[in-house]
Amino acid sequence: MSHPLLMPKLGLTMTEGLLSEWLVTAGAQFKAGDVLFVVETDKVATEVEAQADGVLADIVVEPGQTVPVGAVVGNWAESAQEGLSVAARVLATPLARRLAANNGIALESVDGSGPGGRIKAADIEAASGRQAPFVEPAAEAAPGPVVAASESRAASDAIDLGVRSKPDSVRATMARRLTEAKQAVPHFYMSIDVQASSLLALRAQRNQLATATHLTLTHFLVAAVGRALRDIPQANRVWDDGEVVTFGSTDVGLAVNTERGLFVPVVRDAGNVSLEEVSRRTAHKVADARAGKLSPDDSTGGAIAVSNAGMYKVKYLTPIINPGQAMILGVGSINQVFRPDGQGKPVLCQELGLVLAADHRILDGVSGLDFLNCVAGYLEQPLKLLGGNP
Repeated sequence: MSHPLLMPKLGLTMTEGLLSEWLVTAGAQFKAGDVLFVVETDKVATEVEAQADGVLADIVVEPGQTVPVGAVVGNWAESAQEGLSVAARVLATPLARRLAANNGIALESVDGSGPGGRIKAADIEAASGRQAPFVEPAAEAAPGPVVAASESRAASDAIDLGVRSKPDSVRATMARRLTEAKQAVPHFYMSIDVQASSLLALRAQRNQLATATHLTLTHFLVAAVGRALRDIPQANRVWDDGEVVTFGSTDVGLAVNTERGLFVPVVRDAGNVSLEEVSRRTAHKVADARAGKLSPDDSTGGAIAVSNAGMYKVKYLTPIINPGQAMILGVGSINQVFRPDGQGKPVLCQELGLVLAADHRILDGVSGLDFLNCVAGYLEQPLKLLGGNP
């Protein structure tokens, strides 16, 4: 008996998904827990696992197609015999079937080039005897010296052209989405150096307490960005399909680098909870990202993300805005520099380089600088971030 495989609903707001890859072929057996196919939404790529042992009978939706939630993407059977029986049917797209009927071509006589041998329209056109456009061959070059040709081949063989490979679904999704964001979103950038001495001193004193939650610079950064969204609500907006969407919650995304690629989970309402609660929520999201347990909802929402590269000894980081958001804050390393004091004498300072990338459809130079300076103010006066009632 054949059972349908449906496009799953992977998030509260998901209405359709792009089937980017099949990891099993028609007729292949699988075990419960094996990944059958990969679905891309506007946020993440999700691997869809089998819920029981079986065999993939046929593939209905080919890679690259977007279909609504609940649509049949394939069929599976409980036994190999049933699966092979179903797979033995001629697999063809609706357009290919119409073309075959119009041209009097038996589908059984056509070799399919689609997934699992599925017959596509191009296969019918090829079988109908249509010729490819004639391309005039290039003029034959005059024969050259045999020695020169041999040397040319030897030189070509010596060149290391590298090894080509296809990226996995997560990295391919990340590359596609960031390319689209860079091309479609009008980025502009602002930078500032933050005096971090007070921040570092407070963090060190706070972490010495035996009963205290361990705080990292990332926790302070997420809290400061959340408070800035609360203080400047006109910055807590995004551009979506020609409309401006204003958020009521001060959600902050956090770029997390994992073995499977870059993910940006969202820390909910970071501007309206205590610093300790921000640290707990942040730790939970980071752990889920590294364990591959994020759902599409975990990466949905928020006007801004924080990308902290301070551990890599870089002064400034100029990032690309995460798709669906309006800003991203790039954070560099702590640097020791000499600055003049009130009397003009050099003083050793610890500074933190921040770069804010912003969507010019939402923010202009003045409003962007207001937001960036608000974030810097919280970091330079970190006592404002402590307490249970922000």
